[in-house]
Amino acid sequence: MSLPWPRRQAFNLFRIGRGTQMLRRCFVSPSSSTAGSLSKNAALAGGFNADGLREWAMLTNFGADSYDSLTGQELRRRRRMIPEDPKKQPYVDLFSKRVSDESSDYLMSHSSPSDALGRAFFGSKSFMGEKLVLSSLNTLFSFYPVGTTTIPTHFKLNGQYLLWTVTAKSPLELICSYKLAGLNIKGCTMLAFDPSLRKAYHGNVIDVTEEVTRGFLTEIGIRMHVNYAEFLLAGMANELENMANEIK
Repeated sequence: MSLPWPRRQAFNLFRIGRGTQMLRRCFVSPSSSTAGSLSKNAALAGGFNADGLREWAMLTNFGADSYDSLTGQELRRRRRMIPEDPKKQPYVDLFSKRVSDESSDYLMSHSSPSDALGRAFFGSKSFMGEKLVLSSLNTLFSFYPVGTTTIPTHFKLNGQYLLWTVTAKSPLELICSYKLAGLNIKGCTMLAFDPSLRKAYHGNVIDVTEEVTRGFLTEIGIRMHVNYAEFLLAGMANELENMANEIK
């Protein structure tokens, strides 16, 4: 019996990673002309789940170190340093939202859907308020270079937009890291798309332990962050819809 394309692709795209049992998808490099072609060597960094995203952040020092440049020995050393108690590990969250068929088709028409995700996320009306706040603060504290205020057409490794630097990218996933040295704040923002489920993902890792987030005041802050993250995800989905409609 022949399965329809999305379901057949789902079986081909999924594999279980060893060690942390991360759910990963395999896709071709961004230079491929066909987004549906497969490669066994293009597993996504975050793996579409919170544990995989957090492990990536811990192993790479929140994107400061390239995962690909780490030797097997160094990776094993860093894994041994990860606290066994989840409460001692960094805070992580991951949200997903099913996008419309039009948005899904629009994303799949790109050789690198993650570029469209980045443009939709940072270009959405939901993100506009944060951009205005950051622009105002930047005039006082110079958090990022002036020349990084234009949303890139293609998000390239080590490229920067506002506070965010691209630290991992595949056709289906984009991870951008940020750091405020003066305030000792750093973290990662992840965007991804699952073509088999037609879902967009938005995840965050923040360099503060889960244990700290359970305090009274920090718990309120995290609750506000969660609401805002879901607001940004909805904004990205809406912007994808607008982008899809523009090409009709």
